[in-house]
Amino acid sequence: MSNPTRLNIVIVCYNCGADIVRLLADIDDGDLPLESIKLFVVDNASMDDSLAVLRPLSPKIHLIESEENIGFAAGCNLGAAEIDNSAPILFLNPDVRLQHDSLSNLLAFSAATPGAGIWGGVTCDAQGEYDGKSAWREPSLIDLLSWSLGGDFLMRKALGRTSGGYSPRTLRKGIGVDAVSGCFLLIDQALFRLLNGFDEGFFLYSEEIDLCRRARALGAQPRVTGNAVVLHAGSQTLSGINKLNHLYRSKLQYFAKHGSPVTVAVARGLVALGSAIRFSAFSTLVYLGKGSKEQQSVWRQFLDDQWQWYKAHRDA
Repeated sequence: MSNPTRLNIVIVCYNCGADIVRLLADIDDGDLPLESIKLFVVDNASMDDSLAVLRPLSPKIHLIESEENIGFAAGCNLGAAEIDNSAPILFLNPDVRLQHDSLSNLLAFSAATPGAGIWGGVTCDAQGEYDGKSAWREPSLIDLLSWSLGGDFLMRKALGRTSGGYSPRTLRKGIGVDAVSGCFLLIDQALFRLLNGFDEGFFLYSEEIDLCRRARALGAQPRVTGNAVVLHAGSQTLSGINKLNHLYRSKLQYFAKHGSPVTVAVARGLVALGSAIRFSAFSTLVYLGKGSKEQQSVWRQFLDDQWQWYKAHRDA
C-alpha cells in the first residue's frame, strides 16, 4: 500500500526548467519518502526550453501549462487548484536548494505547532549565510523610511536583518512572525482554501505578506523554524529594472490595499527619495572610479519611471 500524501508542493516556473530539475533532485535525495509527496509545477508561458525539460518528467510531476504569464500569486493558485487531497501545501521557489532534512523538519515543526497555520524555515544565500529574508514584518512607513535613508544597509551590518525582516537570533527562538517568505512557505490547506488563496492582484512580491496578514486576522500565527534550512540564490530570470519595478510596485500596492491614500502618497515619496539617494551614491562612486555603471543605470531608469508615473497622474 502506498503512503498517503503528507505534502503537496507547488512550484511556479518562468524560464527556470533547469532550476526545477535540480530542485527535484534535492527532493529525491531528501529523507521524506517520495511516495508521500505530490508535485505540481505551473509553467507561466516560459520563453525558453523549460517546457521541453519539464514535460518528460511526467508523471513524477503534475505539469500545468498556462497560456500566458499570469504571475506568481495566480500561478500558485492555479497549481493548488489541482490538489486532490487534504495535506498541507508547500509553495517552493524554483531557485531554492533543499538540505536532506529541510522538508521533514518543516513538517515536524508544523505538527508540533498546529495553531500556527503557516510555517517557514531559514533561508540562506548561496554561501550558506543567513540572508535576512526568511520572514517579513508587517510593512510600515518607518521601515520604508529606514530603507530610503540607507538604514537598511546599517541594519544588515549591525543586526543581520533588513529593515522589514527579522534577525537570525529572533528566528532561532521559533517565535511567531508577521509573514513567512513565499519562497519556502507551508500552509494548512484548509486555511488556504478559507483565504481563497493568494490575492492575484499581486503579480509578483508582497503576495505572501498579504496572505499571512489575512491569515492572522483569522487567528493564524505564522512561525519559522531554524531546523528547516534552505539556500535561496534569488531569481536568475528577473533582475535589474524589472525586479525593482515589480518589487516596489507591489509594496505600494500593499499599502494601497491595507492603508489610506495618505499612506500611499507618503510611501511613494519615500520610494522616490530612496531611489534618488541610491542614484546619487552610485553616480558619485562611478565618478570616483569605484562604482558600477550598471547599478547607476538601473537606479537612473527606476527614478525616471517614477517621475513619468508622477507626471501621468498629475496631469490626469
